[in-house]
Amino acid sequence: MTRQIILVGAFPEIVELCDACNVVIAGIFDKHVTGDFMGHKVLGRDEDARRLADRLRDVPVLIVPDAPAVRRRLAAYYLSLGYRPASLVSPRAIISKSASIGPGAVVQSCCHISTSVRIGDFVKVNAAANLMHDSLVGDFTTIAPNAVLLGRVSVGAGAYVGANATLLPDVVVGEEAIVGAGAVVTRDVPARAVAVGNPAQVKGAS
Repeated sequence: MTRQIILVGAFPEIVELCDACNVVIAGIFDKHVTGDFMGHKVLGRDEDARRLADRLRDVPVLIVPDAPAVRRRLAAYYLSLGYRPASLVSPRAIISKSASIGPGAVVQSCCHISTSVRIGDFVKVNAAANLMHDSLVGDFTTIAPNAVLLGRVSVGAGAYVGANATLLPDVVVGEEAIVGAGAVVTRDVPARAVAVGNPAQVKGAS
């Protein structure tokens, strides 16, 4: 039987990822679109999920917005209604046998998840990100496209690592911190701070 999921958020790249994974989209919840999206039925807004829960809660939901805080809020809401989390990993991603990926996570195409990497719950790893050995990515974190974690890197829950950023070995990025696009992080980033530039400088609280 073909696997089915419900998308929370209408994102073209996630629709295409479902196709690549041979996953059927049973419907989409999104406040910005109505009718259908890329040929898939829009079930309504997030508040409609409560009314439809009895009929749909056996179909797991994939929470797909990029913003970690939004993903955390939506996950709490849908889980409170009895929905189960779906995970989705591209068949074009390279995943070490010793890596672990938590429930609700999304790993897009051309990612490399190396030896003993641990990815938490509801993490989103975007296309072509490279997570090297023994790195840890906390719950609800987003790793943007082409970001590189160069080994033994720890990224706290709810953080955002921007596109093309590079985190050097043994760096710790605190909870809810933001690493800007293209930043080269050579030292720890405190929780809820913003780090930008090469080498990255902390610019203040996010």
